[in-house]
Amino acid sequence: MITVIGATNIDIIAATSTAFVAHDSNPSHITMGIGGVGKNYAHNLVLLGEHIQFISLFGDDYLGDVARKECKRLGFDLHLSGTPKGARSSMFLCINNTVGQMQAGAADVEIIEKFLTPEFLAQRLEHINESQLVLFDANLPVETMVWLLENCTAPMMADTVSRKKASRITDALAQAKNPHLHTLKLNRIEAQNILGQDLGKDLPALCKKIHELGVSNIYITLGGEGVFCSGTPFELELVEPTQVSFPPVPPKQIVDTNGAGDAFLSGVAYAFLQGVEFPNTAKYGLLASKATIEVASVVNPNLKEEFETLYNPTKLITTTKYEQIPVNIG
Repeated sequence: MITVIGATNIDIIAATSTAFVAHDSNPSHITMGIGGVGKNYAHNLVLLGEHIQFISLFGDDYLGDVARKECKRLGFDLHLSGTPKGARSSMFLCINNTVGQMQAGAADVEIIEKFLTPEFLAQRLEHINESQLVLFDANLPVETMVWLLENCTAPMMADTVSRKKASRITDALAQAKNPHLHTLKLNRIEAQNILGQDLGKDLPALCKKIHELGVSNIYITLGGEGVFCSGTPFELELVEPTQVSFPPVPPKQIVDTNGAGDAFLSGVAYAFLQGVEFPNTAKYGLLASKATIEVASVVNPNLKEEFETLYNPTKLITTTKYEQIPVNIG
């Protein structure tokens, strides 16, 4: 069982029909759906056959009711989620250009800021700690992430989400007592925002700083350049990290880049649960991102089939002779 802690958004996405022009009305195709980083993790992982315990907050309004019903339909276990009285639904609005790249976005996640508190999660701690894995993201308040880092005993994976919110996770790591985060996923821009422009260009040095905060595995996504991975066991001062880069998996076409980062961490989480060793878990993340970019939604409904078609899931088994043999785990 995986526990996902995060937002459920009402997503309003505009795809412009012509070149995007700032400060003007742009002819567009506009769609509305249910999204949110947490919801996207949960959706991807349910599609991959995992049981998801989703801890989220739904607005006390019409859209909140729609979102809850949709999450139930998708198969999420919602018994730990809540609906704060009088709270409005979390919403995300963005405008994409003609090749699916976001030109402007706006997020209203006040319901998460106000109500997804340590006190809310403390009532659910026993269920959280029964999980094989816990996923959360930087939309959570810093004090909530500090509480998770100090109280959750299950392995945890997190995403910095955006340049503006990236420092929330590193702030939480710095404030928590004896923190340990299994996995942190961020992109180059978010990394530069946390530790500075110059250090952001030196990926090994940047990862060293993040490891020192209590993070074991780091994935820095690099867009068209793929991903840089750095992993180390818990005894940070004793072992040099394993560091490797993987090239991207080119999409057949770019339809919409929204949700690609969420898909990456979902793929990594799935691979981890299948016993795939670091850093080969990154291959699953890259393929999940590629599959998501190719569709006009934040989640590819055929993700499981895409995995089976595009990649033969294997892990490397090290023998007593130190030979690495690929073993099919599908």
